[in-house]
Amino acid sequence: MDKSSPQARLDEAVLQELCERVRREVEEGQLRAASFAVGLDGEVVFARAYGAAVPETPMVVMSPSKTVQDAALWLLVSEGAIRPEDPVAQHVPDFADNGKERVTVEHVMTHTGGFPDAPLDWPEWTDRDRRLQAFSSWTLTQEPGMRYAYHPASGSWVLAEVIARVSGLDHREFLRSRVLEPLGVAGIHGVSLGESAAEQKKVLEHTYFLSDETLTMLPPVFTSSDGTVLTPGGLGETEGRAAGFPGAGCVGTPTGLARLYQAYLHNPGTLWDPAVLADATGHVRVHMTGRWGRPVTRSLSMYVAGEPGARPRSELAFFGSTVSPRAFGHEGQGGNVVWADPDSGLSFAFLTNTVTFMPWEHNDRARELSTLAGRLLG
Repeated sequence: MDKSSPQARLDEAVLQELCERVRREVEEGQLRAASFAVGLDGEVVFARAYGAAVPETPMVVMSPSKTVQDAALWLLVSEGAIRPEDPVAQHVPDFADNGKERVTVEHVMTHTGGFPDAPLDWPEWTDRDRRLQAFSSWTLTQEPGMRYAYHPASGSWVLAEVIARVSGLDHREFLRSRVLEPLGVAGIHGVSLGESAAEQKKVLEHTYFLSDETLTMLPPVFTSSDGTVLTPGGLGETEGRAAGFPGAGCVGTPTGLARLYQAYLHNPGTLWDPAVLADATGHVRVHMTGRWGRPVTRSLSMYVAGEPGARPRSELAFFGSTVSPRAFGHEGQGGNVVWADPDSGLSFAFLTNTVTFMPWEHNDRARELSTLAGRLLG
């Protein structure tokens, strides 16, 4: 290996420990497929896969998808087409009903919009008119900007409509043509949102591998009338993924995600205004208590790691203990995780198609993998 190459900078012992950690869970039956990738100096320097996957196998990204769609919003902010402080209703008048005219784009991006559980689900969201009808009917359950409450689905669809109204393009097309293609990561073997049903057939299915006891604890949204466990939002269906659910429906590979997060670090071709990019990934706008009473720190689009000592008792535990306080990223169902660290220059992405725990529980796997990945430069 070229001693001057980025891969040569990785600690080989730590890299092997990281590989062993993932391999063991697959071989012991905890995961059916898993893969990860490491980025450095603007490129992917290592990738490995186990079980029913190779590094090029596309899987459902789940909640880190939000950090992919947001890259399109950063571009519109960079161009002066929108501002985070704009009321959503300025761009999407259908949203204003029932007191929601006070909700800003920033509120929605930071999960402080006040409508975290607003109803909108598959297959309703495949029809734009039905989405707009849902927007109009929603009511606020909390004052905008006053409380952090993760919006798993509703907020991302509102942001998708903002992108469409401002750009004149479907949110999937705008993201692909203006962000992912210029960065060289477009497509299901990189990162994509809403590819055709034919392409979606190539995606490794997102599945549940749960004990009988755990199955009885799942809320109704996760099970059908016959007790079958469902992947939320139609993400277990090719048509569901083709609809381009921006909150969790991206598909891709860890190599694509690690490369995309390298772009977030290096801004190739100055795609985004540097000040906008720095704000979106690093300026803490939310420092509140989140789910289960745990502290959460977020920028406009990302979780921000903060000091290592505070992470185990917060929603930031998935960062592990070795990345810098400035690291930014997102976790997702199944233990999917992606982050980048401006201090080390590393990016890391892990994907699995298997959910082996309660969907809302903190995932020790992500924490342990991130801790190892954060040590890769010694």
